[in-house]
Amino acid sequence: MIELHTFTFNAFSEQTYLVDHGNGEATVIDPGMSRAEEQVAFANFCVERGLTPVQVVLTHAHLDHVLGAGWVYEQWELCPRLHPLDVPTYEQAPRAAQVYGVPMDALPPLGEPLEEGGVVKCGEAELHIRLTPGHAPGHVVFVYATGKWIVGGDVLFQRSVGRTDLPGSYAPDLVASIENQLYTLPDDYEVWPGHGPSTTIGGEKASNPFVNAAGTGMMQTGAL
Repeated sequence: MIELHTFTFNAFSEQTYLVDHGNGEATVIDPGMSRAEEQVAFANFCVERGLTPVQVVLTHAHLDHVLGAGWVYEQWELCPRLHPLDVPTYEQAPRAAQVYGVPMDALPPLGEPLEEGGVVKCGEAELHIRLTPGHAPGHVVFVYATGKWIVGGDVLFQRSVGRTDLPGSYAPDLVASIENQLYTLPDDYEVWPGHGPSTTIGGEKASNPFVNAAGTGMMQTGAL
């Protein structure tokens, strides 16, 4: 079985994930390392575990999730893969860095696009891709059914949801993504988000104040 490791990086406390394939190779999800000490910590972890990153995939391309893409490209010559609908978000990331005053290396060229309903192969394992727009137009989540976990980016958080006040975001799409793509998964699936602690599908269906299974969330009733 593959193993998931998490790192908290950059000024936005973004969660970067490393999937250990179990064969010495690894997949990087949402590289957010932005300072030298973060880069060293990530590189040392790979060395200590005997891991070589072989691919980079993005849940979406907001600034905080791609700050380390240039460094990863320099280290391992890996071009990030994302859904085509989020290419404009990727192209705008350097501008966002200027607005926030955050240093950022040049973004690398993109790799093969991710497809809705496709898979990301991690050795013998497969992460299934679900398109979940709302926070970003081409946002996706990665579902590992065997391990009962999801790398969910900025769609669903512990008792919260992703922002919908950013360019390309749209609240009704986010609600639909959560209801149709996440809440249709089993309750015991663990959600590893782009920020903050993990949660479960069942826990959020029962108690999320913004979108829940009962349809009483603030974003479902128009209270927000």
